[in-house]
Amino acid sequence: MEIMVVIVLLALFSASALVGFGAVRRGRLKAGAAHLASAFRVGYVHALTTGRATRVVLDFNTSEVWLEDTEDAHVLDHPDPLRPGRTAQDLEAEAEADAERTLQARPRAPRAEFNRITNSRYGGARYAPRRVERDVAFHRLYTPHEAEPREEGRGYVYFFSGGVAERAVAQLRGADGAIFSVVLHPLNGRAEIFDHEVEPPPADDRGADDEDEVRDPGVVHRE
Repeated sequence: MEIMVVIVLLALFSASALVGFGAVRRGRLKAGAAHLASAFRVGYVHALTTGRATRVVLDFNTSEVWLEDTEDAHVLDHPDPLRPGRTAQDLEAEAEADAERTLQARPRAPRAEFNRITNSRYGGARYAPRRVERDVAFHRLYTPHEAEPREEGRGYVYFFSGGVAERAVAQLRGADGAIFSVVLHPLNGRAEIFDHEVEPPPADDRGADDEDEVRDPGVVHRE
């Protein structure tokens, strides 16, 4: 009888430990999502107050995030199948136009040169590379300037001096495979955190007024 009681107690303690460990992992994932949402907000405010084009860098290899800016004029190219009204014919026409420009060797504007923000005047330490959270990795990044979601290398989310951000959805993955999503809205730089996987809708499902739409409305946190 005593042995049975001991076995039952051990089983209860093991179950409690597993539940507690799962809660810790979920807490780390939520903290990582909150850190990324905060970085988006800092990028938005930095671009607005300094007049510099700014971008948040997501390094998929190191799970680090940091900010960069530039004094150069910067305009994004938009091969964006997620943008309202985009069709295969639009993409084909743009590809033909690019090929024609190449053949004619027309000069093109130089790319903007972005650098990490280190000037203490802007509080450089808060922009320095930092791991999002222990045991948390970037899973996928959706942005309009890339036709496919990014899953490796470095991804970029851009902010501009007029108080406009690039629409983006960033997904983070915990050690147990759980996914949190951070959705950035372009018109006000607001970031929302979802406790599950969120994706932008396909282009064919979007209307002209659906720029901020995502597939799931359940919000965990707003930054």
